Amino acid sequence: MSMSDERREQLEVEIDAFMGRYNAAFVSGTRDDLQELVHLPVVYVSENEAQIRERYPFDPERMREATGFDHPKTETRIVHLEETRAHLTIEGTRHRQDGSVIESIDSFYILHKKDGEWGVSVFSGIRGAR
Repeated sequence: MSMSDERREQLEVEIDAFMGRYNAAFVSGTRDDLQELVHLPVVYVSENEAQIRERYPFDPERMREATGFDHPKTETRIVHLEETRAHLTIEGTRHRQDGSVIESIDSFYILHKKDGEWGVSVFSGIRGAR
């Protein structure tokens, strides 16, 4: 059964708000802030394996220190959407404060909605894809 256009728009607004919180955690948050945005265990698909993690595997504070990361520019596309599941592709670049590009990263995310809250269940990113 397909959902109404109105319901799809409501869910898209929820996902956009979630992704705003997710990006904000990378820009100015901590690993614990990101941890609150995943459903555990979270599956991270690395270059050569799928890993089941009890913690979010990246530390945004360390990333900011190591790379000078200040802000992302991203384009998120919802590939598949249900009431409690969404598949997303995210094409993005990470930038320093002066706007210079650190890296491109293209990602695939699966979000689930549990207890009324969206969270990341599976993700994988490819650096330098473009």
